[in-house]
Amino acid sequence: MAISLRTMLIYSAGSIGSGAFFAFNNFILPLALKGLGAPDLVLGLLSNTRSIEGVVIQPTIGALSDRVWTRFGRRRPFIAAGILLSALFFLVGSASTTSLIALAVSIFLFSIFFNAAIDPYAALLADITPVHQRSFLSGLSQGIQLLGQVGFLLLLVALTDNKTGPPWTYWVVAGLLVGTFAITVTGIRERREVAERAEHVELRTYLKVALSHAQALRFLGALFAFNFGFAAVIPFLTPFLTTDIHLTDQVAIALAALTLLVTAGTAIAWGRVADSWSPKRVLAIGWFLLVVAAFGGTIIRELPETIVVVVIAGIGNGAQTAVAWPLLTTLIDPDESGIFAGLKAAAESVAIPLSVFVAAELFLNPAALDLGYRGIFFMLAINMLIALAILLLFVHPSRRAAEVPAH
Repeated sequence: MAISLRTMLIYSAGSIGSGAFFAFNNFILPLALKGLGAPDLVLGLLSNTRSIEGVVIQPTIGALSDRVWTRFGRRRPFIAAGILLSALFFLVGSASTTSLIALAVSIFLFSIFFNAAIDPYAALLADITPVHQRSFLSGLSQGIQLLGQVGFLLLLVALTDNKTGPPWTYWVVAGLLVGTFAITVTGIRERREVAERAEHVELRTYLKVALSHAQALRFLGALFAFNFGFAAVIPFLTPFLTTDIHLTDQVAIALAALTLLVTAGTAIAWGRVADSWSPKRVLAIGWFLLVVAAFGGTIIRELPETIVVVVIAGIGNGAQTAVAWPLLTTLIDPDESGIFAGLKAAAESVAIPLSVFVAAELFLNPAALDLGYRGIFFMLAINMLIALAILLLFVHPSRRAAEVPAH
């Protein structure tokens, strides 16, 4: 049974808060940390939303959210608790903006608790949505999330007057997290029968069955390659624009907002196309466009050509954003979405810090290649080609996808 647009919008409300979180982490924190004298490696590690402890935390949270049931459901308690704690440490961070060490501790803590919430939130999508609507809901929620990022960045451009990350911005993120996820947590109803199978299976059997999905594990390998390249670009994008293209902080943030705006609009469109066509084909097109944008990033010198590359990257990332998770859910059983959301996050928790470390030590280190920020675009192009090859050659979704009953 199809779900209504109203239910989709209630689910997607939390994406507004997560959009503010991602915009702050990916584009504001790098400039704020650079202003406090953080070296590139520290800047990259702290500005990414995944960190190495997620290798253990995320699959554990995901498996628990598959197998437990409370009076409030199985996903919503994790979402509510994680968001509240993340918001709390954002408020702590607002008092730490002049100390690199204190700010780093706050970033570490609000990222951990946000991630503990966001993976059950992703798994909730598969719980409430039949397969034939998942790509559209994913594209819609991701599009709303990206529009939230754009709105947040434009607010900063208008109000910060070249001061990056003042304390009030932490309060805005905290408020948006709590307010928007409250709509999702109180507005979505979870159904007991969805959890019954995983809940009553012995844990060892549950894990063995979950990890036997070869197609899903291959796709996780493709996502690892993608994230290993893509994660190096995100924290260094605004520093690249200010250092290599010689733009002001405000223009760099505005260009980041443009990327997100294009991604948001195309994610919704790609999601609709994927539901009637093929998530794998849409993802392949998106990754190919990111390869083109990556090579473009190695040669751009002026603002107009930078805008062209930004638009191409936004279109490609829109496809990736809309269909990656729905494609993964078609490769697994319906009651394993929690653990696979966690495994996907675990792969990111290895790929992202490793990517930042390699980029900082290989390309930004004068003692190594010293290619500057442009080196990260070479890294992205190579890894995108590897991810695309894995996807096309080794990931073959079956024609029959497991349907999830929806209210």
